[in-house]
Amino acid sequence: MTGLTNVQARCVEFVRHQIDAFGASPSYQEIADHLGIRGRGTISNLVDSIVERGALLRVPGKARTLSLPEPGVGDGLIVRPVPEVRRAIRAYAKEHRISERTAAEEALRAYFMEPTAP
Repeated sequence: MTGLTNVQARCVEFVRHQIDAFGASPSYQEIADHLGIRGRGTISNLVDSIVERGALLRVPGKARTLSLPEPGVGDGLIVRPVPEVRRAIRAYAKEHRISERTAAEEALRAYFMEPTAP
């Protein structure tokens, strides 16, 4: 996988395998055990970094909600908002109980689709 470290790629492959084999994503503890990672914060940061890169998706605040993006969705376009915008997107996503990706897509859609004032 391009753009991922070896550990990140192993994590994504493990999640893919678990979803294929069991129909649900693994827990953070199962991922940590598989990768030989001890710290809970370390595994959380690892998953956060993979989600930021778009290789995994998740529903915040719920267990076992990691999923894989649809092939071809978002390919070729990478958006890296500045920290203030990222915070606003996170807050909006949390408030509306949607993924950060969906919140960002809604923001972009609103920005480009709203009519401009004459």
